[in-house]
Amino acid sequence: MLSLLPLAAFLPLIANDPVKVPLGPSPGGALEDSSWESLDETVAALATSLGSGAEDASLWGFVKPTYGASGDLPAGSGGDYSAVAIDAARLYFDSAIGGATVRLSTDFASGTASLLDAWARFVVTEGANLQVGQFRTPFLRTANIEANHNLFILPTRNSLFYRVRDGSRQGAMLSIDHGPMRWDMAAQNGFDQTVDNHLISSRVALNLLGEGLGDAEGALGAPAEPQVTAGVAYSNDKSGDEAVAIASDIAITMSRFYLQIETVSYETDYTALDVASGHILGTELDAGRGDTTPISVTCSHLIPGDLWEVGARYEQFDDVLGRELLTVGFNRYYKGHDAKVQVNFSTESSSGDDADAFGIGLTLSF
Repeated sequence: MLSLLPLAAFLPLIANDPVKVPLGPSPGGALEDSSWESLDETVAALATSLGSGAEDASLWGFVKPTYGASGDLPAGSGGDYSAVAIDAARLYFDSAIGGATVRLSTDFASGTASLLDAWARFVVTEGANLQVGQFRTPFLRTANIEANHNLFILPTRNSLFYRVRDGSRQGAMLSIDHGPMRWDMAAQNGFDQTVDNHLISSRVALNLLGEGLGDAEGALGAPAEPQVTAGVAYSNDKSGDEAVAIASDIAITMSRFYLQIETVSYETDYTALDVASGHILGTELDAGRGDTTPISVTCSHLIPGDLWEVGARYEQFDDVLGRELLTVGFNRYYKGHDAKVQVNFSTESSSGDDADAFGIGLTLSF
């Protein structure tokens, strides 16, 4: 199953989704004082102690504990679901060695170290770079955003699939930056890992207005002038009998407002790939991505003062189960995305059982 699966119990990509994912809490478990004033003081103190002196460090990371609760999700004892999960506990090492940029990163959320990034990037010529190693597939804009910069506790379902970094994502990528355009072309192992099939992908992103959006979701930090970035992408994992996916996305900021739309069209063979890669069981074919075109629409508003942001996201999975997922929530920023509290409520409707879930997440970066 996906490494994200331990988070599954919370967000109802719910009942039948292979990439189930949750939400969870603040340090040490439950909050002793439920007042926002007490929470403000606690998080602000943590942000100050963790963030001091880290701006120029090549060693950095973040932790994301989350609390999730739902009366609709089954629990092991037969009762309602209520639990704390460590969404992420990540450590990054960045360096420049002999003209190459190097990144190593690992995640400790499962209790053991799991390698994520392990790559080196070399300058080929002006505006062109070659990246070799283990890295994310260039497909969706949101899939290349770090987890501590999410607008909601979890990214979109499509994004979850393309945030994978394991042996299937080892390969090489050529990137070309030319003015407002960026073009990435990658060849990676694919889900059959060392067998002779490969994952071939390509993404073109274009800044239609301004200098483009930054490496975060939401309106926090956006300039007053409108910014628009659009992208199209192609992916073909040949370990899944020509499992082709085509994506398009657009992200817009207008001062304090943010809008993001993304859609992916999966060909029929993607369900077989989901089974082969362990995303779903052979008895869960209705939850496969084959022959679906899911879409998500996200919007948010940053309240003056830059401490609060409210948002909503609608996802339509376009599958046999007829699933739709609505998530609403707000962020309280203490040091931008580096120290924040997120409160989310999600409700999923489908042709089967509906489900609701509530989550509180804390992000602390250092």
